[in-house]
Amino acid sequence: MSEHKNPFPGENNTGHFWDEENDIRELNNRPPRWYMLSLYIGTLAIVVYTLYYPTIPWFGEHNKGFANWTQISEMNESVAQLEAYREKRFADTEKAIAEKSLEEIVLDDELRTYAIKTAKVLFGDNCAACHGAAGQGNVGFPVLADDDWLYGGKLAQISTTISNGRKGNMPARMLGISDADANTLATFLIETGKGRKGNPDPASKALYMSKGCIACHGPDMKGNQLLGSANLSDGIYRFKADDQHASVVRTILHGVGQTNDLLTQDAVMPAFGHSSVIDAVQIKKLTVYVRQLGGGVAVK
Repeated sequence: MSEHKNPFPGENNTGHFWDEENDIRELNNRPPRWYMLSLYIGTLAIVVYTLYYPTIPWFGEHNKGFANWTQISEMNESVAQLEAYREKRFADTEKAIAEKSLEEIVLDDELRTYAIKTAKVLFGDNCAACHGAAGQGNVGFPVLADDDWLYGGKLAQISTTISNGRKGNMPARMLGISDADANTLATFLIETGKGRKGNPDPASKALYMSKGCIACHGPDMKGNQLLGSANLSDGIYRFKADDQHASVVRTILHGVGQTNDLLTQDAVMPAFGHSSVIDAVQIKKLTVYVRQLGGGVAVK
């Protein structure tokens, strides 16, 4: 076998050629100076960043860095700057909302618009989890985007609901109602709620009148906002379900808020006015916001 000779011995190549004509060959030159400088500077930058910013976990806790900087602290500083700007920019508006009544706020276009816009985030943070982002309600929670109000749609009533909360209550098996009678009564209520499209059995109304339902819901079935008892004649259900008949039967047999009955319906709203979650001015804003969601009672 003949010995391979490098045809370019003084070129500082590796002796490896990629073609038969030896035109493409592998050189062994040092990298360009700019490349090496970039490598050294990059390596130094890694060391500086590692020491200056929080990075690698050491023994149970990450290195906090010489800068003592975190994303959380930066976020808090940004939020503080934003709040300071808002406080300065909207100080007069916030003061007006704090001092004026709910009726005055609603009748003032500027204050009403400001209250609604600023309350949208408040609603999302505190109310949307139960009532939906647009007030459309969720399973087991009332719709706020209609004009059906359990405790009233006046500004004062909405404010009281937000501030003091609500706890629904309905006895189970009123006057010893039987399973069969509960089924019959549920059918009557659902058919009545359909309005002209319904076909309630007139004979079934005797159950409604004789089993104590009228004490809270009234002889006209319109309910009582002082008690938070539902209007049973409009087909709007506090406990909306796919099988509405079964849900109504459950409510009749097991009531609402009965602590000794595992199948009772639950109807509780927290009292935001007795917590540190939101303040009095924010409650005013939420009141105005909720009212416009569901067509609250007109303010004169």
